[in-house]
Amino acid sequence: MKANTQRTKNGARDATKPMADVAEAALKNYQQALRTSLKLQEEAGKWWNSALNQTTRAEDWQKRVNSATGVANNWMPLAQKRMQEVMSLMEKNTETGAELFKKAIEAAQTPALAESQAKWMDFWTSSVGAVRCNAEAVAHISSKTIDSWIEFVRKTGEVVETQAKMA
Repeated sequence: MKANTQRTKNGARDATKPMADVAEAALKNYQQALRTSLKLQEEAGKWWNSALNQTTRAEDWQKRVNSATGVANNWMPLAQKRMQEVMSLMEKNTETGAELFKKAIEAAQTPALAESQAKWMDFWTSSVGAVRCNAEAVAHISSKTIDSWIEFVRKTGEVVETQAKMA
């Protein structure tokens, strides 16, 4: 009987190990995809910046490009900050999700009822905590985004007023 229980526990550990490895591999692949996406966005931003900063022959075109470049130069840092916060939240959620996945697998494969219940309670407590943290983070990022857009519109309006006075 004792040997059978020991085999069941070892079997649960052996089954959990491949799942944990899969979860870790998925987490690493997701993080690599995020880094690649950020690099792609950075390269696209550099390309647009160089394309917009090239000199042209027509004065009207140059004024329009300068105006667009000014708007883009003001907008890009604001958007980049918010995007970095979103990406940070996504990375945190990926790690949290992997941890919750591991906890759920462990809880499901625990043979002892009392231990299984304790692991499920830990899983659900962690899940509710993750939801609460996500809601707070999304509310914070949304608030900052709205503040950034208000600031952007205010600055853009001041630039347009200044240009109108100069013309």
